[in-house]
Amino acid sequence: MTSLRGFVAGGLAIAIGVLGFARATGQGAHGQHGAPAPPASPAGGEHAGHAPSGASALPSGYAGVMLDPSRLAPIGLTTSKIAERDFVKTIRTVGVVALDETRTAHVHAKVKGFVEALPANFIGMSIKPGQVLCAVYSQAVYAAELEYISLLKMPPLSIGGDPEVSDAEAKAWARVQGAARRRLLLWDVPKAQIDRLEKTLEPQRTYAIGAPRGGTLVAKQAVLGNYVEPGTELFTISDLSNLWVLADVYDADLSSVSLGLSAKLTIEGVADPIVAKLSFLSPTIDQATRTLKVRFALANTAGLLRPGAFVTATMDIPLGRGLAVPEDAVVNTGTRKIVFVVHDNHVTPREITTGALVAGHYRLLAGLASGDEVATGAQFLLDSESRLKATTAPGGHGGH
Repeated sequence: MTSLRGFVAGGLAIAIGVLGFARATGQGAHGQHGAPAPPASPAGGEHAGHAPSGASALPSGYAGVMLDPSRLAPIGLTTSKIAERDFVKTIRTVGVVALDETRTAHVHAKVKGFVEALPANFIGMSIKPGQVLCAVYSQAVYAAELEYISLLKMPPLSIGGDPEVSDAEAKAWARVQGAARRRLLLWDVPKAQIDRLEKTLEPQRTYAIGAPRGGTLVAKQAVLGNYVEPGTELFTISDLSNLWVLADVYDADLSSVSLGLSAKLTIEGVADPIVAKLSFLSPTIDQATRTLKVRFALANTAGLLRPGAFVTATMDIPLGRGLAVPEDAVVNTGTRKIVFVVHDNHVTPREITTGALVAGHYRLLAGLASGDEVATGAQFLLDSESRLKATTAPGGHGGH
């Protein structure tokens, strides 16, 4: 019962306050007074590209309002002056530290076989170019070695049975031997192993797979004794002295980003933010997420960055300088934007044209001038009173 009484008392207090505000502005609860709209605020004057102050600038359906100074505090009216400011759009997004694809190599076997030796046996191992990663036994490679040895041992034969071999026949035989050698090379059998084969004429059970580049072993699928095929990735080697940061930018922000744009990257596990420049924009948008991949290249000579670490990227895009109107001063009706210009005890509604909303301020394109003072509080009451006064004024058009 106590809570119900409190609720009723609170409702009465609100109603009395609204009624008092309406009376203070010269408009009764039922619009019986019908006071004409006061003259518009002289503040603002003429300004290039802006509508002039005065009654003719009143939006359709709105009328000026007279304020009672004693009622300003109870209704929560606050004001803000129109002034120039720098507009800076901030884009915040997330990303991840990734390997530099231009400094990464994926190692595969080109024939079927079994891993019989594994010198590169743990992730994080430092790798030099040409270093042996594993030794593979392949029946196909072993058979090709035996075939090559037989060709090396067999002297050139004359087609007509003549003991004398012509130059053409000798060259043809050399081409057959060369084809057997090239087959081994195409299977990535090391050249040193083939040279040894030509000297000793003895096959080697396994052949070595070497590192195509230097760097760090960042992934290893090879296991001792495992069967491998040409599609099996055995190792991934990457130079971690340079890394990428890949981040997502929504398609709505694409017009604001460009190559060379600076960003502050906050990386998990790294104490201080890193400033980097945008170095690449993906040519396609992900249809599922409606985002575009952007890339930043980072030097990692100290080894503090780790692939896979999460990143927060912040990009500030300067949009130039211009007049600004606070977001909370604007009544957005859906088809137009209305503000209330305050001068002495008068409130004049004004329709404005705005640009982008940046950091709580609209960029003002037309409708106000520098120095105009607009209401930033009691918007609902001002809007309601202005509309009510326009409908009850003579003609019912708010002075139009």
